[in-house]
Amino acid sequence: MQRINHLISLVSALLVLFLAGSAFFLSFESLRDLAVQIGVAEGIAWLYPAIIDGAIVVFSLSVLRANLTRERTIYPWVLVSMFTLLSVVLNIIHAQKELLAQFLAAIPPVALFLSFELLLAQLKEAAVRLEAQYSLDEIVREVQEKETNLDEIIRERSETIKILEGEIGRLSEQKDQLKTMIQVHSNGNNGSEASESDTIGRARQQRTTKKQEAMQHLLEVIRTKPNATLSELAVEIGRSKSTVGGYLSELQVARSIEKDELGWRVLQDF
Repeated sequence: MQRINHLISLVSALLVLFLAGSAFFLSFESLRDLAVQIGVAEGIAWLYPAIIDGAIVVFSLSVLRANLTRERTIYPWVLVSMFTLLSVVLNIIHAQKELLAQFLAAIPPVALFLSFELLLAQLKEAAVRLEAQYSLDEIVREVQEKETNLDEIIRERSETIKILEGEIGRLSEQKDQLKTMIQVHSNGNNGSEASESDTIGRARQQRTTKKQEAMQHLLEVIRTKPNATLSELAVEIGRSKSTVGGYLSELQVARSIEKDELGWRVLQDF
């Protein structure tokens, strides 16, 4: 179907071109003959129809260009209309006085105008179609380039993702190793803490026992020496005066001893 449409368009364009050429030739001959009749030399008389009918062709091409470039077409259309009307008037003047002859004389310039405008319309349609096809090809090419760029980006991102996955795996292994080390260290610390707690407990028990023995010894010294001074008591039990003072305070609080005018008196054993 596309080939048939193309063939029809080609044949139509050729026929329109033939029609425009025939009309141009008839109008050209009439205008050249008219120029000779008014005294223009035959050698240059052809310039007049070339200027008048040629202007119609040139200005029509200007209309086509303005349409394709989306410019204003008022001025080119005015020029086309003016020179077409001028060609019609001159062809009528060249014709005989009969109305039929004048009517026939007006046909070539009008046919030239209409056929050439039809040819330009077909050319415009073909140009628009080619431009659309070119734009479509450009879009397809751009889409292909974008797809190629996208594939490259995806490939690069895939490689980056693989590298990151490898790093994540390596870090996960390190994390697991650190967790294991922390657990082992925690278990060791728990054992050490338990051992330290036992040691501290035994040490505290020993200090408590020694303190009780020292305080019991202090009570025995007080029984035998109720008037002994703090320094003497410290020497007797082998402790400092501050320690002995603390012991005496605790014994008083526990109501094991009391002090009166005669000195220290033991109330009960500690």
